[in-house]
Amino acid sequence: MNGLILVSNRLPITIRQSRTGEQAFVQSDGGLVAGLRPVHKRGGQWVGYPGEEPTSKVRRALIRKRLIPVPLSASEYRSYYLGYANSAIWPLFHYLIDRCVFRPEAYRAYHAANERFADEVAARARKKDQPVWVHDYQLMLLPRMLRERLPDARIGFFLHIPFPSAEVFRVLPQREEILRGLLGADLIGVHTYDYAQNLTNSLRRFLGLEARDGVVRVENRQVRIHAQAMGVDVKGLRNVAYSRRVDRRLKTLRKTFRGRKVILGVDRLDYTKGLPLKLAAFRRLLETVDEWRGRAVMVQVAVPTRRGIESYREQKDEVERLVGEINGLFGAPGQVPIHYQYGSVSQEELAALYRLADVCIVTPLRDGLNLVAKEYVACHDSDGVLVLSEFAGAASELGEAIRVNPWDVEGTAEDLERALRMDPAVSRERMGAMHSRVAANDIHRWADDLLRPLTEPAEGRLLAGPPLLEPEVLSAAIGPEFAAASRALIVLDYDGTVREFTPRFEDAVPTAEIRQLLEKLGTLEDVQVFINSGRDRVTLDAWFGAQPVSLIAEHGAWLRYMDSSTWTPLRHSGPAAWKDRVIRVMNDYVARTPGARIEEKETSLVWHYREAPADLGAWQALQLTSLLEQMLAQSPVEVVVGARIVEVREQGVDKGRAYAAVVEAMGPFQFVLVAGDDETDEDLFLGVGAHGYSVRVGTGGTHARAAVESPAALRKFLADLLEQRAKVRTGSTRTQQAT
Repeated sequence: MNGLILVSNRLPITIRQSRTGEQAFVQSDGGLVAGLRPVHKRGGQWVGYPGEEPTSKVRRALIRKRLIPVPLSASEYRSYYLGYANSAIWPLFHYLIDRCVFRPEAYRAYHAANERFADEVAARARKKDQPVWVHDYQLMLLPRMLRERLPDARIGFFLHIPFPSAEVFRVLPQREEILRGLLGADLIGVHTYDYAQNLTNSLRRFLGLEARDGVVRVENRQVRIHAQAMGVDVKGLRNVAYSRRVDRRLKTLRKTFRGRKVILGVDRLDYTKGLPLKLAAFRRLLETVDEWRGRAVMVQVAVPTRRGIESYREQKDEVERLVGEINGLFGAPGQVPIHYQYGSVSQEELAALYRLADVCIVTPLRDGLNLVAKEYVACHDSDGVLVLSEFAGAASELGEAIRVNPWDVEGTAEDLERALRMDPAVSRERMGAMHSRVAANDIHRWADDLLRPLTEPAEGRLLAGPPLLEPEVLSAAIGPEFAAASRALIVLDYDGTVREFTPRFEDAVPTAEIRQLLEKLGTLEDVQVFINSGRDRVTLDAWFGAQPVSLIAEHGAWLRYMDSSTWTPLRHSGPAAWKDRVIRVMNDYVARTPGARIEEKETSLVWHYREAPADLGAWQALQLTSLLEQMLAQSPVEVVVGARIVEVREQGVDKGRAYAAVVEAMGPFQFVLVAGDDETDEDLFLGVGAHGYSVRVGTGGTHARAAVESPAALRKFLADLLEQRAKVRTGSTRTQQAT
């Protein structure tokens, strides 16, 4: 990992002025820094903003520590960081749309700052395939900018905050630019599967890009979307938590709070953390249960953040007002129910508080993950209880915590009392299960899993889409193998592959050239030819019934062999209860999209928009796809986006499964060739894998091994194969006769 370049908004240091006026720097705190510091210790460089312009002496000292400062003036940083990153992206991604401020000049500053980071990283790259790992929402344009400067670099990106639903993300004026920026990476990491799903939905809805098995094909590259929750440095935390200094501090704290149950809160003073609601829940507990007055105490640490934004100053004022009110109502001389600390705390002090607390309450309104919850679990060995907001990303991992809805103040108060009264044996069991999980999925595993695709040997990386080949080149490469094969299988998609698209889908009847080509292929000795199409059985029978080819209809639902008139279902279908709901929605989109039409098949429904205006049709298709996916999430169907179609089909029906059925019934084959042009053919390409040749018609990333430009190019390629086979067979016959 010595060559890795880490990139984040801030370096893991803060520059400060000494009493003599000289600059010095100290280590910074925070979740991202805590997560990346172990990675940086292994080697490589860390690029980020240092907080202010360093003197030449400090700059040299930073570089010796492999910390590379990005040159930004204070005003540039404010415009980029406070003006856009934290006034537009941060509140929006946390679903607080009313707090968003969208200013064009702030976005321009954000763009310019990302360019500055890109220049600095590119200047530090030492090799063609330089691994670079970019972090968080302040740098979402950076992956694409790096891709432009370093085309072969291995670029990772990790988002430490939530990625919102497409319905929320659509509010962002620069949504397409942000998504394209992210797609410059080879790997996009997020904390949870929900965030990954939200991202893929937005890619489909706003860019028309489909994700299959967590992979999005972009031009000639593949981008993997990976959900991996960040961990904590369990070993490092426990070394601190169980040190002599912390033991001494803990002894003092226990004397201070003797006889009382301690509830701990540790939060940045950010409006997403829900501090006012947390305080309201504690107040409600004291109001409704007299027993806890004087017996329960809350220690609330509020860490300053983003002091330059007015809404954060207002949040501080509100929190301090609420603390004062509660202490005034329920306090007594020498004793207050809330011990409030505004400011950062040392690692030792925090570890002592974690060990002290009977209950740790973490109730953000929305949080990407929340490392405080994991740190408490890592440090606490006894019968502590974690109360955790269901809107924190960590809630999906820490299932033994008491999960609360912070907006439900009364419910949170009741759950807080439940935590205070929990049987120690039960709390020990719960804490033990969470501790094992946190220890097994620590920061080192998180980093290793996400860095592996960026640092592994080239042969282990995601394959890019193949370049377009001329028909003659492709036929020369595989023609001899086809000619020599005694048993060969050819599987061809139809629309967009063998035949060009027509404005009306029913007009795409086979031309004389296509009929002649299929006739020649189908009558070859020891060659089996299949048309594997999305068309229905009636259409395929009408168009190809007289041809010497076998047929697969509706993307793999039905199979008819060449020497039979009977169609065999490849999957047993029950009553299609979903069809009525889907057809109502599709009809609605037909009504609002001129030129759109519906095609009904036995196992699927297809919304065609070939005849619709291009921009309108594409936009409506994205909206329809998003709606159908939400509506059918629990139904036994899948939504597939093809070439100017949106199709809903039964699960278990695809071209790859149909191919497998053919091979099982008729195989093995010495030579396999398959061809297709859109998303529905990717299952077929994956099914064939390295056992045959797969050809994509058209550009774009794909699992196919080769690509040609157009249906005309594919027909030329097939004709060349016929020619080569004829020459080889003729030459072989002449040799035998001469012998």
